[in-house]
Amino acid sequence: RHGQADSAGENYDQLTPTGHQQATLIGRWLKENGYQFDRYFHGGLVRQRQTLEAIRAEMSSEAGLSAMEIHDGLAEFDLKVWAVVASHLRHGHAEFAALLKQWNKARHENATNKGDIFKQLTGIILQYWVAQGENFTEAESFPAFRRRVLSVMEIHNKQTPSIAMENHSYLAVTSGGPISVLTGEVLGLDLPHTLGLMRRIYNTSLHHYTLRGDRWDLVAFNAMPHLALSDRTLV
Repeated sequence: RHGQADSAGENYDQLTPTGHQQATLIGRWLKENGYQFDRYFHGGLVRQRQTLEAIRAEMSSEAGLSAMEIHDGLAEFDLKVWAVVASHLRHGHAEFAALLKQWNKARHENATNKGDIFKQLTGIILQYWVAQGENFTEAESFPAFRRRVLSVMEIHNKQTPSIAMENHSYLAVTSGGPISVLTGEVLGLDLPHTLGLMRRIYNTSLHHYTLRGDRWDLVAFNAMPHLALSDRTLV
């Protein structure tokens, strides 16, 4: 997952100083532990690109690294979804309206509970968005988002000639939503449990999937060997 983003600012799609530090630390940890990757991906969002750039800056060597590639399946759901659903709920959903008022106050005061309020708001928005299914037409629907994310699992079928079909590895920087969907698919989780993962995924946490034949396995989830407990953040 990308580093901490500025959820309390005017532009969520950028890393905070903490987010930059988290990304630097994970890049340093990967290099110190001998990790090498054949290809590097991100979903096209600024916070994802900034995270991958910081990682690569720590991992760079004389041999150089392959170019960063954008894969649309790694992008988080569009914040337009957040805005559209919020406009529907703010006048007819008392709990959401109260939380939105709390969040606006907390983020302007930089209160310590702003992250918790943001997670609660997002949880309500996700429930509404998912329930609408294909009927949600004002922005990307949840079924469309899920299909887009699962296309990531076909990256291995689009090899470049210079990369052998076996024993290759990719590093992808993405967001909590895609990680949840991918993990749920690999583990065969139902939708409520899949979406429930989203609020548990730490910034710059590592998630390791491996493919053998036609079988995907989850090797690691939410690993943070590069971060001390005090440096771990969810939003």
